[in-house]
Amino acid sequence: MNTTFTSCFRLNLKFKIRINMKTRLKHFVYLISFSVVSFLAAGCTTANDPVVNNTIKTNGSLAVKVTTSTYNGQYAPRHVIAIWVESSSGTFVKTLLVNAAARRQDLTSWLNSSSNGNTTDAITGATMNSHTAVSCTWNGTNTSGSVVGDGTYKLMVEFTESNGSGKTASFTFNKGAIADSQTPSASSGITVNTLNWTPN
Repeated sequence: MNTTFTSCFRLNLKFKIRINMKTRLKHFVYLISFSVVSFLAAGCTTANDPVVNNTIKTNGSLAVKVTTSTYNGQYAPRHVIAIWVESSSGTFVKTLLVNAAARRQDLTSWLNSSSNGNTTDAITGATMNSHTAVSCTWNGTNTSGSVVGDGTYKLMVEFTESNGSGKTASFTFNKGAIADSQTPSASSGITVNTLNWTPN
């Protein structure tokens, strides 16, 4: 009886050990898979962001000219406007122009873009009385004055004729060693007349 009991005990113990090892191995595989997926997801988020992966930095200048059209808001045609640059993945780079007096808080997209109202090197002015063209430039730097990496960027434009959010549009361009001239279609009452990147 003792021999039989001992054999059964050993067999049962081996079986439990095998089950336990299989469970641990399964958990280990799940953990590795989750880590790999997380790593790849993080890589995909920043892989195409020139602000993060900025090993190649070309000096140059972006010329911008923008015209807006009324949407018959509360204060039309008076309006406030902001123009800024973001990376292709939405990282705030720099404000180029802000024409707004007491109603700067209504430029919600600009304020929420992580700019926190930053106007370093930007053209600033009062609320606009009519929808005339505005012009500004970007020298390829961030708010710290450092040249950012080459790649795809977005020119962001927001204006509002009301208390609160108005119209916002984005227009893509390429910053690099090759000149880039874009003629994008109008969007949300915003027309970009000039969007030219010229490397030095």
